[in-house]
Amino acid sequence: MASDQGPAPGTAEFSDESYVELPTGRRVLAFLDRNSVWVLLAIAVLAASLLTQFEILQNILNLGAAVSSLGMLALAQTVVLLTRNFDLSTEANMVFGAVLAGVLISPVTILGEGTADQLNLGGRGWSTGAVLPILLIVCTAVGLANGLLIVKLRMNNFMVTLGMSILLYGLTLVVGVGRQLTTIPEAFRWLGKTRIRIGEDLKFPISAIFLILVFLFAHYVLTRTVYGRRIYAVGSNRDAARAAGVNDGNVIIGAYVVSGLLCGIAAWLLVGRLGAAQAGISADALFTSFAAAVIGGVALGGGRGKIPGVFGGLLLMGTITNALNISNVEGKWIPVANGLVILFAIFIDGLRNIRAARLTGA
Repeated sequence: MASDQGPAPGTAEFSDESYVELPTGRRVLAFLDRNSVWVLLAIAVLAASLLTQFEILQNILNLGAAVSSLGMLALAQTVVLLTRNFDLSTEANMVFGAVLAGVLISPVTILGEGTADQLNLGGRGWSTGAVLPILLIVCTAVGLANGLLIVKLRMNNFMVTLGMSILLYGLTLVVGVGRQLTTIPEAFRWLGKTRIRIGEDLKFPISAIFLILVFLFAHYVLTRTVYGRRIYAVGSNRDAARAAGVNDGNVIIGAYVVSGLLCGIAAWLLVGRLGAAQAGISADALFTSFAAAVIGGVALGGGRGKIPGVFGGLLLMGTITNALNISNVEGKWIPVANGLVILFAIFIDGLRNIRAARLTGA
């Protein structure tokens, strides 16, 4: 087998032909299984519109902007999960990048200069053209470090990325010194903030367009390129991929590098949307992005999952959060809801594995 002819993307998924001979009822259940995320999304949007002041069109536009940074993290989780690995450092990497960028780009503002109470409330005042490449390079370097430690030193991926997450949160506190940086220049905020007016009342966020383009590009890479096929091959059966000539180590390192780059982009979008940077800028993003990927069909065991499903999972998670906020649900209940959704995502993954085992006779 040629090394660039790995199993077709998502070969662990079963084609429509698998259900041709099934009774109608079971075919309906099979359809719901394969499209569960979109069915759940439709139910969530309908319930939100009926039970809350959820104006579908306007809120979908707002949702695109709100989940843009989360979408980058969901993609980062997806690429790594497909190789049968984990990355627990995505949220910490994004937050560290956001605070670092905020410190570097914020104007220098000093209160009480020349006195004992002198306090620097700002940053370095660097330009967007200088800070953005630094942000992306630093976050990508974090992903590269994760990949090298896991592949070259054969360290456990769970423990490496957990340790990296703790390290990055510590560095975030060191770099940010507990400050909330709110003087972010408009040039840096352009992607996360700008909206295009559609008609009199609607404004389409540029970040939502960017999110869609990135997901389309990711879908193309995973389904139409040699590297995409190799990611699925390594995740499906690492030994078989290695025997076929695939350099599995480089594929895994590349997945972590891509994850780091996406974390940098997420930081850029997040700071642009909020116009601020601080250590607590994004809570629960790690587990929410993880849930979006798994609900969207990405297998925890690697080698199975498609980008359109992840996009549906992302919209589902965003819709649930948005509906809870609109309903004025007490903040203490939101983590409870998120925890239930994550458990549900793992439950769905378990059901998929059971069905796959039955169909293959494993």
